[in-house]
Amino acid sequence: GADGIGTLNVQLADLSNPSSSNLENAKFGSFFSGAYWFANVNQSYFMAAFFFISAYFCPKSMDRKGFRRFVEDKLVRLGGGFLLYSLLLGPIMILFCRAYGGYPVSYEFYVGPPWFILWLLNFTLIYAVIAQFAAPVKMNMPHPVILLLFGAFLSAAFYGVAVGVPQEWQYLGNMVKWWYGIGLYIPFFTAGIIAGRNDWMKSIEKMETWIVWMLRTIVVGFWILMFCLVGGLLSFIPNFNVDMNLAQNLAAPLYAVAMTLALIQFFHQYFNGTPPSKIAKSAGAA
Repeated sequence: GADGIGTLNVQLADLSNPSSSNLENAKFGSFFSGAYWFANVNQSYFMAAFFFISAYFCPKSMDRKGFRRFVEDKLVRLGGGFLLYSLLLGPIMILFCRAYGGYPVSYEFYVGPPWFILWLLNFTLIYAVIAQFAAPVKMNMPHPVILLLFGAFLSAAFYGVAVGVPQEWQYLGNMVKWWYGIGLYIPFFTAGIIAGRNDWMKSIEKMETWIVWMLRTIVVGFWILMFCLVGGLLSFIPNFNVDMNLAQNLAAPLYAVAMTLALIQFFHQYFNGTPPSKIAKSAGAA
Protein backbone atom coordinates (compact mmCIF):
# COMPACT_ATOMS: atom_id res chain seq x y z
CA GLY A 1 0.00 0.00 0.00
CA ALA A 2 2.72 2.51 0.94
CA ASP A 3 4.75 1.44 -2.09
CA GLY A 4 1.65 2.07 -4.20
CA ILE A 5 1.50 5.67 -2.89
CA GLY A 6 5.18 6.17 -3.77
CA THR A 7 4.73 4.71 -7.24
CA LEU A 8 1.71 6.95 -7.86
CA ASN A 9 3.85 9.97 -6.98
CA VAL A 10 6.49 8.80 -9.48
CA GLN A 11 3.90 8.52 -12.25
CA LEU A 12 2.28 11.88 -11.50
CA ALA A 13 5.60 13.71 -11.48
CA ASP A 14 6.68 12.10 -14.76
CA LEU A 15 3.40 13.06 -16.41
CA SER A 16 3.71 16.69 -15.32
CA ASN A 17 7.42 17.16 -16.02
CA PRO A 18 7.62 20.04 -18.51
CA SER A 19 10.13 20.75 -21.22
CA SER A 20 12.28 23.84 -20.74
CA SER A 21 11.88 24.64 -24.44
CA ASN A 22 8.28 25.71 -23.72
CA LEU A 23 9.20 28.36 -21.14
CA GLU A 24 8.86 31.33 -23.44
CA ASN A 25 5.35 30.25 -24.48
CA ALA A 26 3.97 29.71 -20.97
CA LYS A 27 1.15 31.87 -19.67
CA PHE A 28 -0.29 32.25 -16.18
CA GLY A 29 -3.41 30.26 -17.02
CA SER A 30 -1.70 27.63 -19.16
CA PHE A 31 -1.37 23.96 -18.33
CA PHE A 32 2.40 24.36 -18.46
CA SER A 33 2.48 26.83 -15.57
CA GLY A 34 0.51 24.49 -13.31
CA ALA A 35 2.41 21.43 -14.46
CA TYR A 36 5.77 23.12 -13.87
CA TRP A 37 4.74 24.06 -10.33
CA PHE A 38 3.30 20.57 -9.70
CA ALA A 39 6.44 18.87 -10.99
CA ASN A 40 8.71 20.93 -8.76
CA VAL A 41 6.71 20.50 -5.54
CA ASN A 42 6.65 16.73 -6.17
CA GLN A 43 10.19 16.17 -7.37
CA SER A 44 11.58 17.84 -4.26
CA TYR A 45 10.25 15.07 -2.00
CA PHE A 46 8.41 12.16 -3.62
CA MET A 47 11.33 9.88 -4.45
CA ALA A 48 12.88 10.43 -1.02
CA ALA A 49 9.55 9.44 0.56
CA PHE A 50 9.42 6.40 -1.72
CA PHE A 51 12.86 5.20 -0.58
CA PHE A 52 11.97 5.86 3.07
CA ILE A 53 8.73 3.87 2.89
CA SER A 54 10.32 1.05 0.90
CA ALA A 55 13.19 0.76 3.38
CA TYR A 56 10.81 0.81 6.35
CA PHE A 57 9.57 -2.71 5.59
CA CYS A 58 13.00 -4.24 4.93
CA PRO A 59 14.08 -5.14 8.50
CA LYS A 60 10.89 -7.04 9.36
CA SER A 61 10.93 -8.72 5.96
CA MET A 62 14.54 -9.83 6.49
CA ASP A 63 13.69 -11.18 9.96
CA ARG A 64 10.78 -13.16 8.55
CA LYS A 65 12.40 -14.55 5.41
CA GLY A 66 16.08 -14.79 6.26
CA PHE A 67 18.94 -13.50 4.11
CA ARG A 68 18.66 -15.92 1.18
CA ARG A 69 14.90 -15.70 0.65
CA PHE A 70 14.95 -11.94 1.19
CA VAL A 71 17.61 -11.43 -1.50
CA GLU A 72 15.96 -13.85 -3.91
CA ASP A 73 12.62 -12.11 -3.44
CA LYS A 74 14.11 -8.67 -4.17
CA LEU A 75 16.01 -9.93 -7.20
CA VAL A 76 12.80 -11.35 -8.65
CA ARG A 77 10.41 -8.54 -7.72
CA LEU A 78 12.69 -5.56 -8.35
CA GLY A 79 15.34 -6.95 -10.69
CA GLY A 80 12.76 -8.80 -12.76
CA GLY A 81 10.61 -5.69 -13.23
CA PHE A 82 13.63 -3.55 -14.09
CA LEU A 83 14.91 -6.02 -16.69
CA LEU A 84 11.44 -6.52 -18.18
CA TYR A 85 11.24 -2.82 -18.96
CA SER A 86 14.89 -2.21 -19.85
CA LEU A 87 15.28 -5.25 -22.11
CA LEU A 88 11.80 -5.49 -23.62
CA LEU A 89 9.17 -2.82 -22.96
CA GLY A 90 11.48 0.21 -23.12
CA PRO A 91 13.28 -0.89 -26.31
CA ILE A 92 9.92 -1.71 -27.95
CA MET A 93 8.73 1.81 -27.16
CA ILE A 94 11.92 3.30 -28.64
CA LEU A 95 11.59 1.13 -31.77
CA PHE A 96 7.98 2.23 -32.24
CA CYS A 97 8.81 5.93 -31.77
CA ARG A 98 11.69 5.76 -34.23
CA ALA A 99 9.64 3.89 -36.78
CA TYR A 100 6.75 6.32 -36.39
CA GLY A 101 9.08 9.30 -36.79
CA GLY A 102 10.81 7.84 -39.84
CA TYR A 103 14.16 7.37 -38.13
CA PRO A 104 16.46 4.33 -38.51
CA VAL A 105 15.22 1.49 -36.32
CA SER A 106 17.66 -0.29 -34.02
CA TYR A 107 17.41 -2.12 -30.71
CA GLU A 108 19.04 -0.64 -27.63
CA PHE A 109 18.98 -1.33 -23.91
CA TYR A 110 16.88 1.43 -22.34
CA VAL A 111 16.76 2.13 -18.60
CA GLY A 112 14.22 4.94 -18.72
CA PRO A 113 11.86 5.77 -15.82
CA PRO A 114 12.50 2.53 -13.83
CA TRP A 115 15.98 3.77 -12.86
CA PHE A 116 14.62 4.14 -9.31
CA ILE A 117 13.77 0.40 -9.22
CA LEU A 118 17.40 -0.39 -10.00
CA TRP A 119 18.60 1.85 -7.18
CA LEU A 120 16.02 0.54 -4.75
CA LEU A 121 17.40 -2.93 -5.53
CA ASN A 122 20.97 -1.68 -5.04
CA PHE A 123 20.17 -0.06 -1.69
CA THR A 124 18.22 -3.11 -0.53
CA LEU A 125 20.99 -5.58 -1.38
CA ILE A 126 23.59 -3.38 0.32
CA TYR A 127 21.40 -3.30 3.43
CA ALA A 128 20.98 -7.10 3.32
CA VAL A 129 24.74 -7.63 3.27
CA ILE A 130 25.49 -5.06 5.99
CA ALA A 131 22.76 -6.51 8.22
CA GLN A 132 24.62 -9.82 8.34
CA PHE A 133 27.47 -8.44 10.43
CA ALA A 134 26.32 -5.04 11.78
CA ALA A 135 24.23 -4.81 14.93
CA PRO A 136 20.76 -3.27 14.46
CA VAL A 137 20.56 0.40 15.38
CA LYS A 138 18.26 0.88 18.37
CA MET A 139 16.95 4.42 18.37
CA ASN A 140 13.61 6.01 19.15
CA MET A 141 12.32 8.47 16.62
CA PRO A 142 13.93 11.88 17.21
CA HIS A 143 11.65 14.83 17.82
CA PRO A 144 10.30 16.14 14.49
CA VAL A 145 12.07 19.46 15.07
CA ILE A 146 15.37 17.56 15.28
CA LEU A 147 14.50 15.78 12.03
CA LEU A 148 13.81 19.15 10.42
CA LEU A 149 17.21 20.39 11.58
CA PHE A 150 18.72 17.26 10.06
CA GLY A 151 16.92 18.14 6.83
CA ALA A 152 18.50 21.59 6.95
CA PHE A 153 21.90 19.92 7.43
CA LEU A 154 21.26 17.73 4.38
CA SER A 155 20.69 20.89 2.38
CA ALA A 156 24.42 21.58 2.58
CA ALA A 157 25.27 18.17 1.10
CA PHE A 158 22.50 18.50 -1.47
CA TYR A 159 23.68 21.93 -2.61
CA GLY A 160 27.37 21.00 -2.46
CA VAL A 161 26.97 18.00 -4.77
CA ALA A 162 24.63 19.94 -7.08
CA VAL A 163 27.17 22.70 -7.71
CA GLY A 164 30.42 20.86 -7.04
CA VAL A 165 30.14 17.63 -9.01
CA PRO A 166 30.53 17.90 -12.80
CA GLN A 167 27.39 17.22 -14.81
CA GLU A 168 28.96 14.23 -16.57
CA TRP A 169 29.14 12.44 -13.20
CA GLN A 170 25.62 13.27 -12.03
CA TYR A 171 24.09 10.27 -13.83
CA LEU A 172 26.78 7.72 -13.00
CA GLY A 173 25.33 4.22 -12.62
CA ASN A 174 21.94 5.32 -13.96
CA MET A 175 21.31 7.47 -10.90
CA VAL A 176 19.25 10.50 -11.92
CA LYS A 177 21.10 13.46 -10.37
CA TRP A 178 23.56 12.37 -7.72
CA TRP A 179 22.83 15.46 -5.62
CA TYR A 180 19.44 13.89 -5.00
CA GLY A 181 21.10 10.51 -4.39
CA ILE A 182 23.52 11.80 -1.76
CA GLY A 183 21.37 14.58 -0.32
CA LEU A 184 18.04 12.73 -0.20
CA TYR A 185 17.78 9.12 -1.38
CA ILE A 186 20.60 7.50 0.62
CA PRO A 187 19.78 9.38 3.87
CA PHE A 188 16.05 8.66 3.53
CA PHE A 189 16.61 4.97 2.77
CA THR A 190 18.94 4.70 5.77
CA ALA A 191 16.39 6.50 7.95
CA GLY A 192 13.71 4.11 6.68
CA ILE A 193 15.77 1.10 7.79
CA ILE A 194 16.26 2.56 11.27
CA ALA A 195 12.58 3.60 11.43
CA GLY A 196 11.39 0.13 10.44
CA ARG A 197 13.60 -1.57 13.01
CA ASN A 198 12.35 0.73 15.78
CA ASP A 199 8.71 1.18 14.70
CA TRP A 200 8.78 4.94 14.16
CA MET A 201 5.34 4.89 12.54
CA LYS A 202 3.67 4.85 15.97
CA SER A 203 5.55 8.03 16.89
CA ILE A 204 4.55 9.70 13.62
CA GLU A 205 0.91 8.73 14.17
CA LYS A 206 0.97 10.20 17.70
CA MET A 207 2.63 13.52 16.91
CA GLU A 208 1.23 16.43 18.88
CA THR A 209 -1.25 18.71 17.13
CA TRP A 210 1.07 21.72 17.09
CA ILE A 211 3.78 19.65 15.43
CA VAL A 212 1.37 18.39 12.77
CA TRP A 213 0.29 21.93 11.93
CA MET A 214 3.88 23.17 11.95
CA LEU A 215 4.76 20.52 9.36
CA ARG A 216 1.73 21.38 7.26
CA THR A 217 2.64 25.07 7.43
CA ILE A 218 6.18 24.35 6.21
CA VAL A 219 4.77 22.27 3.35
CA VAL A 220 2.29 24.93 2.27
CA GLY A 221 5.01 27.57 2.62
CA PHE A 222 7.19 25.63 0.21
CA TRP A 223 4.28 25.32 -2.22
CA ILE A 224 3.84 29.10 -2.12
CA LEU A 225 7.60 29.63 -2.56
CA MET A 226 7.60 27.34 -5.61
CA PHE A 227 4.60 29.17 -7.04
CA CYS A 228 6.46 32.47 -6.68
CA LEU A 229 9.63 30.98 -8.20
CA VAL A 230 7.69 29.60 -11.15
CA GLY A 231 5.88 32.91 -11.49
CA GLY A 232 9.15 34.80 -11.55
CA LEU A 233 10.67 32.41 -14.07
CA LEU A 234 7.63 32.58 -16.36
CA SER A 235 7.21 36.32 -15.74
CA PHE A 236 3.61 36.29 -14.55
CA ILE A 237 4.83 37.54 -11.13
CA PRO A 238 6.86 40.68 -11.90
CA ASN A 239 10.06 41.61 -10.11
CA PHE A 240 10.48 38.20 -8.44
CA ASN A 241 13.99 37.33 -9.53
CA VAL A 242 15.16 34.75 -6.98
CA ASP A 243 17.41 32.06 -8.48
CA MET A 244 15.10 29.03 -8.74
CA ASN A 245 17.88 26.42 -8.72
CA LEU A 246 19.55 27.98 -5.67
CA ALA A 247 16.29 28.18 -3.71
CA GLN A 248 15.24 24.65 -4.62
CA ASN A 249 18.66 23.14 -3.87
CA LEU A 250 18.72 24.73 -0.42
CA ALA A 251 15.10 24.04 0.50
CA ALA A 252 14.49 20.55 -0.94
CA PRO A 253 15.82 18.36 1.93
CA LEU A 254 14.03 20.38 4.62
CA TYR A 255 10.82 20.25 2.58
CA ALA A 256 11.24 16.51 1.96
CA VAL A 257 11.44 15.81 5.70
CA ALA A 258 8.39 17.94 6.48
CA MET A 259 6.35 16.61 3.56
CA THR A 260 7.13 12.96 4.28
CA LEU A 261 6.16 13.24 7.95
CA ALA A 262 3.07 15.32 7.16
CA LEU A 263 1.94 12.95 4.40
CA ILE A 264 2.27 9.81 6.54
CA GLN A 265 0.40 11.48 9.40
CA PHE A 266 -2.28 12.76 7.03
CA PHE A 267 -2.96 9.33 5.56
CA HIS A 268 -3.06 7.78 9.01
CA GLN A 269 -5.53 10.39 10.27
CA TYR A 270 -7.89 10.42 7.29
CA PHE A 271 -7.49 7.08 5.49
CA ASN A 272 -6.71 4.57 8.24
CA GLY A 273 -10.21 4.10 9.60
CA THR A 274 -12.01 0.88 10.50
CA PRO A 275 -13.35 -0.36 8.19
CA PRO A 276 -10.88 1.14 5.68
CA SER A 277 -12.19 3.55 3.05
CA LYS A 278 -12.45 2.61 -0.61
CA ILE A 279 -9.38 4.76 -1.33
CA ALA A 280 -7.37 2.97 1.38
CA LYS A 281 -8.46 -0.43 0.07
CA SER A 282 -7.40 0.53 -3.45
CA ALA A 283 -4.01 1.80 -2.25
CA GLY A 284 -3.46 -1.44 -0.32
CA ALA A 285 -4.34 -3.51 -3.37
CA ALA A 286 -1.75 -1.59 -5.40
